[in-house]
Amino acid sequence: MSQPLLALSSGELQRLAACLRSQPAPPGEAALNQHQIASDRPDLRQALLTWLEGWCRRGGSNASLELTLNLLLEQRHNQGSGHAELVWSGPQGGAGDITRDQAVLIREMVERSRQRLLITTFNLWRGGFIAELLDRVQQQLEANPELEARMVVNIPRPRGSTVLADQLRQAFVHDTWRHLWDPSRPRPRGFFDPRSLDLARPRPCVFHVKCCVADEELLVTSANLSDSAQLDNCELGIHFPSGSRSAGNSRLPSNSRADAVWHHFERLIQRQPPALVPIEEPLAGIGQ
Repeated sequence: MSQPLLALSSGELQRLAACLRSQPAPPGEAALNQHQIASDRPDLRQALLTWLEGWCRRGGSNASLELTLNLLLEQRHNQGSGHAELVWSGPQGGAGDITRDQAVLIREMVERSRQRLLITTFNLWRGGFIAELLDRVQQQLEANPELEARMVVNIPRPRGSTVLADQLRQAFVHDTWRHLWDPSRPRPRGFFDPRSLDLARPRPCVFHVKCCVADEELLVTSANLSDSAQLDNCELGIHFPSGSRSAGNSRLPSNSRADAVWHHFERLIQRQPPALVPIEEPLAGIGQ
């Protein structure tokens, strides 16, 4: 990893800048852990330590590195002021690359959410980066009681299975959904498309959308919520940053792309019969 600074979230860059101000020498592993900088990603932490040691050997000071971090944060802020940007998972393109790290962005979006959060995925696997991301979702819910958080997932019917639809839903709740979350903390409301379990359909149906709405931000991507998708596979997405609020004091701006996606899913949940139903509630009126 040649540029570990670019793999850090904006929050981690801010904490690293504060760490540089508080000590005379470049921070070591203990300082990074204390300030929660790449503490959950050993490969990134080691690459960052190596980079910091090289910076010091070449005569770089804490003050000059802090200035560099602040310039990087300012650049990220300016890039996120209304212009869509490409986000990428997989090998970096090298010098001149215009894409951002997708895993860094989705973590930042969760951390910035205060009023609404929607995450959708076809495939979901708790482990590594995704486990840390889901923990951050629960942290946001604890810190922001008014945050409305939803997750839409796919519940597949195994090939050839004739098990009742509601039994498959219950199995997903027991074997997968409840294992994603700390039961002592608040968790998002989960939804799925019940057609995926409907035996009466002539063709299989899956929920294949991958996106994230965080307040006024929108990410539309090809990447699932799995470590392989976020960190290894070649995946491409587009990020629409927050727009300007309207002159009124409305809770959220109107006519934004984030609004359009949020309200589309709201209509799918509220229509009769609903197109998206709660994961943790029994199915009714679904072909068995």
